[in-house]
Order: sequence, then structure tokens, then C-alpha cells
Amino acid sequence: MSVLAVIRPFVDRGDLLTTVELYVDEDLGGQCVGARFGFSGGELFVHVEGMDDSICVTGSFPVVLSDESIRKALVPVEWASAIGCPILWAWAMTNTQGRIDGFQLELGAVDGPSIVLQFVARASMLVLREL
Repeated sequence: MSVLAVIRPFVDRGDLLTTVELYVDEDLGGQCVGARFGFSGGELFVHVEGMDDSICVTGSFPVVLSDESIRKALVPVEWASAIGCPILWAWAMTNTQGRIDGFQLELGAVDGPSIVLQFVARASMLVLREL
């Protein structure tokens, strides 16, 4: 299922973000390899598909995040403003080789402030940006 097809029900229902967790891999120097977004209507998990470094978004916990070297980590403090907000927009990003290797979520109020979170797959890790 495509990244946007997985995210779409959360947008359509107006589900509110309740929690975010990041997963880091000690074997990769503590680099981020996954994330969990808890919403009022369910969960979204993000990780990198190691075979081709494409980004995966699923509704269930991915087995790749259960490795012994992986642990939960703190979320950037700037992301706190996204808690309690719905997804306003979602974008999938395609690289020059035609693979979906990133996506963005804009969370916030339609008539108020918002935050854009970007996730890009790079060398089996997730690069996280706030725009």
C-alpha cells in the first residue's frame, strides 16, 4: 500500500496526534531508524526498507524495529506543538530513481499555526527535519 494510502484515513477522519516516539539503532551510532505516531484513531509507523532505502509507512509495528540494538529515543522538543493537532496535508517524495524515499506531514489548525515534519530515507536511516 502506498505511503499516502496509509496516511489518508487519518487525514479524512481528522484524527489528532497524541504521541510520537522515535527509534534509534545503537549499531548505527544512535541514528534514527523509525518512528511511531499515535493518533486518536490509530497508529502510524515509519521505517526504511533496507533493500532499496525506500520509506515505509504502516499501521502496525514493523518487525525491523524489534532488533535488540534498537531503542526508543526522545522526540525533538519543537515537535511538541504538533500534539493535539490533525494532519492537514501529507506529501510523498519520489527520488530521481523513481522510489518513494520520503514524506512530509503538516499538522496544525486550518486557521492557525502548523508544523511540517519531513522524513527522508538515507542509507537505511531516517533523516528528520522540521520545516
